[in-house]
Amino acid sequence: MQFTVFTTRSYRVLTQGEREEIMIGHRQSESIRSISRRLERNPSVVSREIKNNSTEEGRYQAYWAQMRSERRRRQSRWRERIADRLLRHYVHEKLSLGWSPEQISGRIRLDMPDKRISHETIYQYVFKKERSLTRFLVCGRKSRRKRIRKRTKRVVIPYRTGIEERPEHINNRKEIGHWEADTAVSRQSKQALMVLQERALGLTFLKKLPRCTADEMNDALTSRLGPLPEVMRRSITFDNGPENRHHYLLRDELNCKTYFCTPYSSWEKGSVENAVGLTRREWPKKTDYALISDEKIATLEYRLNTRPRKRFEYLTPFEYAGSVASTH
Repeated sequence: MQFTVFTTRSYRVLTQGEREEIMIGHRQSESIRSISRRLERNPSVVSREIKNNSTEEGRYQAYWAQMRSERRRRQSRWRERIADRLLRHYVHEKLSLGWSPEQISGRIRLDMPDKRISHETIYQYVFKKERSLTRFLVCGRKSRRKRIRKRTKRVVIPYRTGIEERPEHINNRKEIGHWEADTAVSRQSKQALMVLQERALGLTFLKKLPRCTADEMNDALTSRLGPLPEVMRRSITFDNGPENRHHYLLRDELNCKTYFCTPYSSWEKGSVENAVGLTRREWPKKTDYALISDEKIATLEYRLNTRPRKRFEYLTPFEYAGSVASTH
């Protein structure tokens, strides 16, 4: 009695050539065991192939069998990037609030301790599945525009103290009460938006300026920082814009020191520059600030102060400020 021995080999998919051999043998009424011996395959492999890829009439076609096999393999590797409906809703909600994928990934551990998602998964979900959400990302623009550096007239700032003289404990954010100030302006309006950012706590204050002038800037700074305790208004860092020329008056009005960035180096006050960028996502450069109500400005200020921050272990500035206050 003769026995057929099948060699053990690792799993491998039938090739196009093997399927053509099966098709020829099947049409010639060759037995499955005979076909399997010729292909050095297990009879069950040939049997399943004919059963799974034949038409309702029992006709086996190698070309269509190959196409169906490739389609099944592609679909077997596909999976929903964010399958959890609750998690997907959370991502949609926070993206619409202007949160970055990294902030969502870090914050979800506090809001939903049993859920985890990486920022890379969120990016892939947005770009490959829900492209309508790209408008909520900082990089939502389809292509980047080349920046053109314009020559501007240098403004002379009286009684100016350079940022190189700013103490190290301010640079290291070791003490509260040190602010950075900037303005967001638009060609569509003489009105502007003043943006203040506290360096240690990450708090953001916004106020609309009737005109982007030195007097209006001082009035806005006094109205926002004046009611705070002295420990919360120790210094302000500015750029060299003309609206900051009367900074020396703040030394008496607010009892705080003032520092200035190196000319054409606004990155030296990166915290407030980032805050201005966040306001631009809500109101782009061509926005007429005269049409924006104080209520909308207050709403955006609240949203910025309730966004989780990576450097605070994804606590919000309000939460972090509260934790700092409770320890003192």
